[in-house]
Order: sequence, then structure tokens, then C-alpha cells
Amino acid sequence: MVDKKSMKKKKIAFLTTIFPMEKSYLIDFFDSLLKQTFKKVDIVVVNDGFNNFDDIAKQYSSKLNIIELKYLNTPAKNREYGINYCIEKGYDVLVFGDSDDCFKENRIEKSLELLKDNEIVVNDLTLFNENGIYEEKYLSNRLRNRQIIDFEFIDNKNIFGMTNTAISLNMLPKVLFDSRIVAADWYFFKMLLKSGRKAIFTNETVSLYRQYKNNTVGLNKENNFYYFWWEKS
Repeated sequence: MVDKKSMKKKKIAFLTTIFPMEKSYLIDFFDSLLKQTFKKVDIVVVNDGFNNFDDIAKQYSSKLNIIELKYLNTPAKNREYGINYCIEKGYDVLVFGDSDDCFKENRIEKSLELLKDNEIVVNDLTLFNENGIYEEKYLSNRLRNRQIIDFEFIDNKNIFGMTNTAISLNMLPKVLFDSRIVAADWYFFKMLLKSGRKAIFTNETVSLYRQYKNNTVGLNKENNFYYFWWEKS
């Protein structure tokens, strides 16, 4: 359990990027944040071209502290901008979540609990599409709960995404991403682990990972088996 009194002294950000997408996906995203068991968090939104976002933000303004950053760039540069904003503003903890996904109610709280003794937390994924959930706790087929992840693990594969991770920003310098990077999540966490940081995996909470046509860095299906882009060689 998180000591909520002590965590109230910390600045916590939940970072996402939005882009032209189905409005219903964004509603699902914010609805799942409303249900989080830990409430004292700022929702930092890098807006890359989603029109009329103010209309959606107003629906949640009484219960969620939403900070919009308008920034039009490549996916990698948008991530860079959001991360560096949180570092500049003195946040202690950064929780990542994609705006077309949803999250189990304890995701923020469980991340904070594990960050007390770890620098990076990566949680499990439940896969869903327009027909509903089709695979629960996908990463648990490959990892054990509370497994420690180091640089050697991520050198040629990836379980880290910008929807199922949280990090301590303590002493983290500003980041710089090449604008051409496609897998900014893999690059970012590879660099963190290469610097000596360790991550812990948990299946005690999940991110609901939406699969659809425009999800460019997602899962693919072949012979009824779902794999990440890095699993197919």
C-alpha cells in the first residue's frame, strides 16, 4: 500500500500525447483516470493536433487537473517535449499512459508503491479491440511478477511502452530524441537501463492496450499468435 500522506508531498505527473483520433478513445482514457485510487496527480497532455480539446478537458476539469501543452512535431519529439516539461517543473514521479488506452484503477497507486524501492516500473498489458478483451496479462506469459529488468534484457527486445511504465525523475537529466526515432519508448528505456538503472515488472496492475488499424507501434497477429514488433525475426 502507498503511504498517501507521504506521497502528497511529491509532485506526480501522468503524461500522455494526443493526436487526431477517435474522440471516444480519449473519453475512455480520461474516464479510467477518474477511477484511479490515487488522485493527487497532474495530467500533462501534449496536444499534437487534436482539435477542440478544450471541450473534452472542461468535462473533467472539476475532478482532474489537466495541463495542455500544444506542440506539433514527430512522435519522438512530442515525447521529448513532455518529459522535459515534467523535469523542468520539478515533478518527482512520471507515469506514462497512451491517450488511446485505459488503465486498471490501481495503476498509479501500484506504480508509486513500487517506485519507493525501484527507479522504473513496468506493468502488464491486457489486449483489447472493438470486440472487447482478447488476452489478459499478456506479458505474464513471458515474465514473472516482481522480476527485475536490466539492460541486457532490453538490448534486443522491449516490454517498455509509453502506456505501461512509470519512473522516478530524481536526478534525471533532460532527454534528447532524434526526430526520426519510431520506437521512442524502447530507445528511452534502453538508455535509462544502460546508465545503470533497474526496472521492476508487475502484473498487479495492468494497462488496457487498445489494438486498432492506426496503432502504429502495437501488436501484430500471425497464425493466431500476437507478437510485438521486436519478437519476429
